[in-house]
Amino acid sequence: MIKLLIADDEQIVLDSLKFIIENNCHDVDVIGFAKSGREAIEKADALRPDVIFMDIRMPGIDGIEAIKRIKEIHNDIEFVIITAYDYFNYAKEAIKLDVVDYLLKPMNKNKVIDTVLKVKKIVESKRENMIRELEMKEKMITILPHLESEMIYSLASATFRQENIDFYGSIFEMNLNIGYALVVLFEKDDNESHLDNLAGNVKMHETFMYLKEFIKNLRPCLAGILLDRIIVFVPVESDEDLFTIKNTSIDFAEKILKETHGKESSVRIGIGRPYETSYFSKSYNEADFAAKMGIDSITHFDDIKLSDKEELILINDDEELINNIVSNNIDTALIKVNSIFQKLLLHYNDDMDLLKSKVFSLSIEIIARINSYCDVTSVFEENLIIEILRTNEFESLKKIFSRFVSNIILKLHKNRERYYTGLIAKAIEFVNENYDKDIKLYDVAKMLNISYHYFSKTFKEETKCNFVDYITQVRINKAKEFLSKDSMSIKEVCFKVGYSDPNYFSRIFRKETGMTPTEYKNKNSKGGVAFGY
Repeated sequence: MIKLLIADDEQIVLDSLKFIIENNCHDVDVIGFAKSGREAIEKADALRPDVIFMDIRMPGIDGIEAIKRIKEIHNDIEFVIITAYDYFNYAKEAIKLDVVDYLLKPMNKNKVIDTVLKVKKIVESKRENMIRELEMKEKMITILPHLESEMIYSLASATFRQENIDFYGSIFEMNLNIGYALVVLFEKDDNESHLDNLAGNVKMHETFMYLKEFIKNLRPCLAGILLDRIIVFVPVESDEDLFTIKNTSIDFAEKILKETHGKESSVRIGIGRPYETSYFSKSYNEADFAAKMGIDSITHFDDIKLSDKEELILINDDEELINNIVSNNIDTALIKVNSIFQKLLLHYNDDMDLLKSKVFSLSIEIIARINSYCDVTSVFEENLIIEILRTNEFESLKKIFSRFVSNIILKLHKNRERYYTGLIAKAIEFVNENYDKDIKLYDVAKMLNISYHYFSKTFKEETKCNFVDYITQVRINKAKEFLSKDSMSIKEVCFKVGYSDPNYFSRIFRKETGMTPTEYKNKNSKGGVAFGY
């Protein structure tokens, strides 16, 4: 049913319109009349019609002014203007107010009916659109928690794809380019029986859900529940200084901790440093480490380092170790591990807390870098963290880290055996050896003696990446290695990895990594932290 209000100072017009509409237009209800602009405004507010037929010339406030005032409050009401022929030019001003149509006096019956049906169709269409929007919003409300959990998991496990950042940013209406991790860890009671544990599961789930919503109401952020913890992604602006971010994050954690008082399980909160989103897994692992290793209930990763000793920078060693891992060279990698640990021992002496912190950071860095080749996050499982935390012997710490490196190399090798076989393996080998040259899909297919259509399709099926993107990945990974060497300029690196235009190289590098070559070079010179460190 469409509700219609008629505003005209002539009774004969009101009666005529009411008669025509009620006898010829189904599902249209004339709900009231107004004989002045002021009365039309008042009745529009009281009756909330879908449509108003508005006379242009009325005593006091005229029809044009009345439409303007009504639209300020009820922008969803549709208007049809009524005017005598003499005032038609004046009525043109109503066109600016987005009226549906106009009726000239004296009114033609058929014109009135056509106009009513026209506006009725518009109102019904708007209602249908509104219903669809509401249904869509309901669906989004249902699916948003799943998308949020999916994003949190992919961020924490270093499987998040940077090209999806704009999509998730629009979905959650946040700037997700940079952020830090906050982990709320619920400690388990080792003396709790199996039956007690089962009985408490439902209650614990309710606690998790309540606390998750409480956290999200404190400030804009994303939060997900994973086993015994709540993982929070807290977005920050790139121009915020690190001291402010750190103190704000601790204030945020204190409010969360205060809300957990009185709960049956004890809670520890760890906070990581801010990173660009593609490096968020590093912040998450820092926060997780801080929650487990911190002395207090709230610990920022920076505060674990209690010594005044300057941090040891391992840029070149870091790069060499990662290159050895990627090359599947276990022996050379373990020699490099031994070299790194000798430096650590000389620099930190017997300070096991600092040693463990540095080994932990190095482990996170390796995972973040190697995941660009394949997903090896599972190697960095909780047992490794626990082992690092529990050991208090230098040699034991070195064995744990060596085993960690060996396991990554084995997984990389199995991954390559599984996916990169036969012709595709040859193509990949060719690209890895000739990335600095002008490589065309057609030329590689010709070399393998297969059609380029088949080669393109097979390459994507086996590698989950199209051929051009793979070449780009290889070139950018090589560029990262060269940029870590202070002796090479940006232009030299550009030419060395197969690009002839430094500007184009910079655009591609930024697209793939989220930062310019210069920013990446500066980042590496500061120990590998993605934002501000």
